[in-house]
Formats: sequence, structure tokens, C-alpha cells
Amino acid sequence: MPKVSEEYKERKRELLLESALQCFSEKGYDATTIDDIAAYSKTSKGFIYNYFSSKEELYIALMEERTSRTFTALRERFATIEGATGKIKELFRMYREAKVGLQWQGLIRVHMEFWIHSARHENLRDIMVSRYKYQYRDFLKEIIEEGKASGEFEAHVDATVIASMFWGIIDGLSLHYSVIGDEYEYRRHFIQAEQMVLLYVGKK
Repeated sequence: MPKVSEEYKERKRELLLESALQCFSEKGYDATTIDDIAAYSKTSKGFIYNYFSSKEELYIALMEERTSRTFTALRERFATIEGATGKIKELFRMYREAKVGLQWQGLIRVHMEFWIHSARHENLRDIMVSRYKYQYRDFLKEIIEEGKASGEFEAHVDATVIASMFWGIIDGLSLHYSVIGDEYEYRRHFIQAEQMVLLYVGKK
């Protein structure tokens, strides 16, 4: 048999991940089957199992790769921004100016659906909690601590709590938009949330 190159394998792996994402977005995580992903990617179940052992492994790989790309881009972007206040404003801007629409709504639903799904499975829950604590929460916690050290933020502010609240706000606003749709004033809510957070942490 001809030898398959690593480049070919990577292209096919990316195809499966993107196909899975589309299926999850359209049908929901729980309703999507490996057969659906095979049909969408124009491959076979056997082909998919050469790369991923289960639908859960597919989702986790998709999530981890997108998270890694997101935080790599964020750290590069933040290297050009001075001050913790500017970094928090940039985070809000990125979410506020996301390309909202049906695809964005679908992505939000998939994330929330898997987050809840993981709570019922200890191994998945451990993965999701670790991701939340050591990537998302700690990333923002570093910024809050930077702001406290520079004098931008109040010294008494609990960085862990504020970081958790920030992502809770992001998830909440995004979830509301994913259900309500265009009637929900997505960008206006983000503007108000940004003002609220910065008013609380900033020097009085």
C-alpha cells in the first residue's frame, strides 16, 4: 500500500474536525452521530475511527485546538497592549464584535451543551474543569493581578472571583443570544457589562 504522508493525515483530521463542528452546530452534540459526521465529511465510520475513538474525543480535540489557537492569538495581541484595563477592554471588544448570526449561535449552543453533558461524566468533567481553571480563569486572573500591581485596580479586588465572574458574564450573554437571537441586543449588553466590570475593579 502507498505510504500516506503526515500532511495528508493532518488534512483529513482537519476535515473531520470541521465536519463534526458543523454537525454539532446543526443538530446539537447529543443528537449528532458518527454516521452524521461520516456523511457530512464524505468518509466512513471506519475512516473516522482511524483518527478518533469516539464522538467525545472528536469534540475534545476540536475544543482543545480552538482554545489553543485562541489563547496564542490573545497573548500575541496583548503583547502590544499596555495596561490591564486595555486588555480587559480588548477582551470585551473581541466578544462584542464577534460575527454574530446563526453560525455563532450554533457554536455557543454546542459549547454549552457539551459543558452540561460533561457534568454527568467524571472524566469529561475533569477535562472541562481543568480547561476552565487553568486556561480561561487563570488567564484573566493574571490580568487582574497585573492591574492591582500597577495601581489600575483596587488592591482588595479578589482576582479569582472577578475572573470567574467575567467568564460567567461572557457565557451568560452568549447563551441568551444563542436562544433569543437577533431580538437580544447582544452588543449593547456587552458594552454595559464592560462598564460594570471596570467600574467595580477600577480605582474609586
